[in-house]
Order: sequence, then structure tokens, then C-alpha cells
Amino acid sequence: MSGNDLGLRRHTGRDPSLSLLWRISDDALDPGYAEAKAVPKEGPQRRLGHSLVLAAALLLLAALLSAAALQTLQGAPDANRTRDDLAARVTAASEQVDAARASLAQMGADVSQLRADALSGSETDRQLRDELLAYELASGLVAVTGPGVTVELTDGPPTDDSSEADLARVLDRDLQVVVNGLFASGAEAVSVNGQRITALSAIRGAGGAVLVGYRPLSPPYVVNAIGAPETLERRFVEGAAADELRTLAGTYGIGFTTRGSDSVTVPAESDLSLRYAEPRRNS
Repeated sequence: MSGNDLGLRRHTGRDPSLSLLWRISDDALDPGYAEAKAVPKEGPQRRLGHSLVLAAALLLLAALLSAAALQTLQGAPDANRTRDDLAARVTAASEQVDAARASLAQMGADVSQLRADALSGSETDRQLRDELLAYELASGLVAVTGPGVTVELTDGPPTDDSSEADLARVLDRDLQVVVNGLFASGAEAVSVNGQRITALSAIRGAGGAVLVGYRPLSPPYVVNAIGAPETLERRFVEGAAADELRTLAGTYGIGFTTRGSDSVTVPAESDLSLRYAEPRRNS
């Protein structure tokens, strides 16, 4: 061992022949951690400054949230008044529509009576009157009364299903099943909650509401049908429509009742104007 190596060993306390191992040991710490270790720790004043900045930011955030909440509370009465005004306008418009429908039905009855009086003279007139009445019955232009069946559907208890549509509600397709089943069983006239079902009627859903035509309905849904008393109820109860309704009742708790009656009334449809079709004219 040379004198220089011996002096180095006495100065560092390390054997120069093991310099590679010593270097590996000294550089074992990751450079990033070494730099972080070399940074002096923050003093009390610097930590206090950071705390003050954080507190100021929290106070500003609290002030903004308070202002937003206050603005929401101040605007709530205006929103409530707007909602109440809209609800009142919808109610008033619905009442006007109902009054107009009642007036139209009365005028239709008056026209029918005048026509019947005018066609009561000769045998030809009476035959024409009877033929016209049959067409009106088939198209739904006149109210009818007779023996028939009443089917009532009610919503079941709310389910735990998280989907948008509650499976325990009566849907538009459920009413379609009832109406189609009644016509297939021999019904001559059908109405749902007082709305006559004609060739131009549509039963559909809009959001959470069920519409017949353009009128929203609410449960319970009462479906009246006029037909032969000895066959209509039996055919419907034994048919596929009633089977599907019993399945819905057993699975989701939807209410489903059927009862026959000696006198069922089905109102007339007040609006049967053709919007696209026109009668064909012979050339």
C-alpha cells in the first residue's frame, strides 16, 4: 500500500481498494430525494403565510356560496308565482276546451235532430236516415248507450326499480292491449276515460302521461265498451289481452277489474275532421 493510499485511508477511514463499493453506497439515495432532503425546511413564518392564504381562499368560497344561495332563495317566490300562473292558465284553457267540446256536442245533437226530422217523410228518406245513422255510429260521431263491459286499470305500488319508467304504472301500451282486446272480442264502441276511440284515435305516451288523441289522462283508467252482453265479456276475459293484464297484475301489482253492465255509455267524438284524406270523387 502506498503512502498516499495510507494517508487517504487514515483521513476517511475507508479502504481505497473498496472505492467502488463505497461509491455505490454513497449514491444509493435517489437524486430527487437527495435534492428534496437538501432543501431547508419551512420556518414558522412561511407556514403561517400558507395558512393565511388557505383561510382567505376558504372564506372567499364561503362568501360565493352564500351569495348564490341567497340569490336562489330570493328568486324562489318569483319561480313559484310563475309556476302557479302557468298552472292557472293551463287549467283555464282546459276548461275552455271542455266548454267548447260540450257546446259542439250539443250543436251536433241539434243538427242530428233536424236531419232526422227532415228525413222522416218518405220511405226513401227514412232509409237514408238509417243508413246515415249507421255510418255515424261506426265513425263515432254520435254517443251510444247499451249493454257492455267496463274494464278498469289502476297503477300498482311503486317499485324499487331505478329505471326512468316505473314498471308498476299503467302505460299507453297497456291501454292499447285493452282497447284492441275489446274490439277483437266484438265491441261496437269503446271509450277511455270518456274519450271515444275511433279510426283516427291514437293512444300514446308523452313523458309520464298517457294521451288519447291529444288529451292527457290520469288513473284510474276506465274503459267502456258496448257489445253483445252474452259474448263480449266472456271473450275478453278468456282472451290474450286479459291474460297479459293478469300477468301485469300478478307481477307488478297493477289493478285490473272487469265487470259487465246492462247500460254503458260511450260519448261521441267531437273532432273527426280529416286532415289529409279526401273523399274520392267520381270523374
